Amino acid sequence: MTEIEILLRSQAPLVLGALVRRYGHFDACEDAVQEALLAAATQWPTEGVPDNPRGWLVTVAGRRLADLWRAESARRRREVTAATLDSPVEAPSDQDDTLTLLLLCCHPTLSAASQIALTLRAVGGLTTASQYMEYAELAIQAGLPGEAKGVVDKGYKAGILGTGAEADR
Repeated sequence: MTEIEILLRSQAPLVLGALVRRYGHFDACEDAVQEALLAAATQWPTEGVPDNPRGWLVTVAGRRLADLWRAESARRRREVTAATLDSPVEAPSDQDDTLTLLLLCCHPTLSAASQIALTLRAVGGLTTASQYMEYAELAIQAGLPGEAKGVVDKGYKAGILGTGAEADR
């Protein structure tokens, strides 16, 4: 084992510890330290060992880590761009889809009350609160409270049917 290999083996855990403390992400730091050690193993025999080998390794590994994160970020941006290009957004047309919306709101699988409420909201633009207010106003104008009074006057009671025509229902 050469003197440089011994130096690199002794500095590797110290450099890794410094990077993990500074940046977190143990796995990415470990990869960056390995790349810095490889760079040192190829450069130091020809150019000589720097005055501060640990500082050199920390600097190179930190730069490799930044390069790794930059590349990862660019890759994610490219993937998002490619995904948005793969699913083209349909340009809005001049076609009026109100009839289609109306038919969907009145689908036979929905109850009649749901069909009415959904149609008023989706096609008519009424909120639930405004639907209630409109219904209450219409009921008052139509004399529904008077109709309720007529039911009471005729002798109908909740749960009890009268005799005659009422009992046949």
